[in-house]
Amino acid sequence: MHARRSAVILLVGVVLIPCRGSNAQDSIQRVTLAEALQAFAESSLELRIARSEWSEAAGMARQLRAYANPAFSLVREDLGHSGEDYWETTAGLVQRVEWPGRTTARARAAVHTVDAATARLRADSLRLAYEVREAYVRAWLAEEAQQTMSRAALVLRTVADGAERRLEEGDISAYEARRVRLERIRSEQELEGAALRARAARRALAGLISPGADDHEVGPSEPPGGAGRAGLPPAVTTPAALEALAQRPDMEAATKDLDAARARSRVSATEWVPDPTLTLGYKDQADGFSGAAVTVSLPLPVFDQGAGTRQGASARESTAAYRLDLTRRLAEIDLRDASDRYTSMRNRLELAGDVMLLEAEALLATAQTAYTEDEMTPLELLDAAGAFRDARLSALSLQSATWIAYYDLVRAMGREPADER
Repeated sequence: MHARRSAVILLVGVVLIPCRGSNAQDSIQRVTLAEALQAFAESSLELRIARSEWSEAAGMARQLRAYANPAFSLVREDLGHSGEDYWETTAGLVQRVEWPGRTTARARAAVHTVDAATARLRADSLRLAYEVREAYVRAWLAEEAQQTMSRAALVLRTVADGAERRLEEGDISAYEARRVRLERIRSEQELEGAALRARAARRALAGLISPGADDHEVGPSEPPGGAGRAGLPPAVTTPAALEALAQRPDMEAATKDLDAARARSRVSATEWVPDPTLTLGYKDQADGFSGAAVTVSLPLPVFDQGAGTRQGASARESTAAYRLDLTRRLAEIDLRDASDRYTSMRNRLELAGDVMLLEAEALLATAQTAYTEDEMTPLELLDAAGAFRDARLSALSLQSATWIAYYDLVRAMGREPADER
């Protein structure tokens, strides 16, 4: 009995030791979610690619509204006949003159194209930031799961050591001793798997926010939602989520694409009227005559009246309209699915999350006390440790799934989480 009490005192002591204080984790970089997002914004390669693509689209769109450059010409003619010389020199400036309405429509199309590219960049930023939040929550869950496995394994380890002594003393049967040994082996294997998953989750988070580091691990320094323990995310109703449909960046991009296509159609509708070319020059002749020269050149739309260009522009406008309609339908489906998933997860967490965590801790404490008082067998304590492990893992998984669903919903709404503003 005295040996059993000593084993349980040791068991309680080691179970209360937090896993994050181990030397194996001293080299892990710890960040808050806000710090992870800041590092992502500064060093993410995917975000840099998205910004470069935006810059490319914006530059090409601005080029569309650039006015035609003037051209300078210089012509020198030296002529001779019967010993007489004659020459003419003409200097001129050639400029293609675009009709004002066409210039305005082309500039408007460029502005809408830049706005669409900006909206796509915002959509990419929201999507990538969601991936960081998801990776942060998964790393937190993996570490909490490892800690839970470690606590359960410590219980089994201590009970197994005591079971060997009790088997020698004849207090327990060989069957009970073997069961304890097998459970200890299984718990050690599960703990090793949990450690591997935690390292993989930290590396995944590091890959998003520190892509240049080799074999680098980044772990969360606090639960999702802030310091303390992970609580309930803010409530978001489905009607409130659907109100954000028009503010989604992909909807804005599709709308701007349609505006740009309409502006290009207006440009194409006038292309059958060619632009005139104006030449202003100065001519100097050998006989002393000199003066200004004005030339106006206007192509005649006889063979090419731009019918194919107008047809293509009209088709692109129709495509943009269809794409906007498709984007709206897919966005609404995305919002409804995200809202339903979050509402369900949040309700489940609100009803059972804290209860499972508290009951799991109480169950293990009660079992340890009963085992100390010789009111519980080793196998019953093993069952209690397994129930503690399973209940706590279920509660932690529910918490992490709820936070991921919340972050996915605000992504679908085209916003940032309210607690990060």
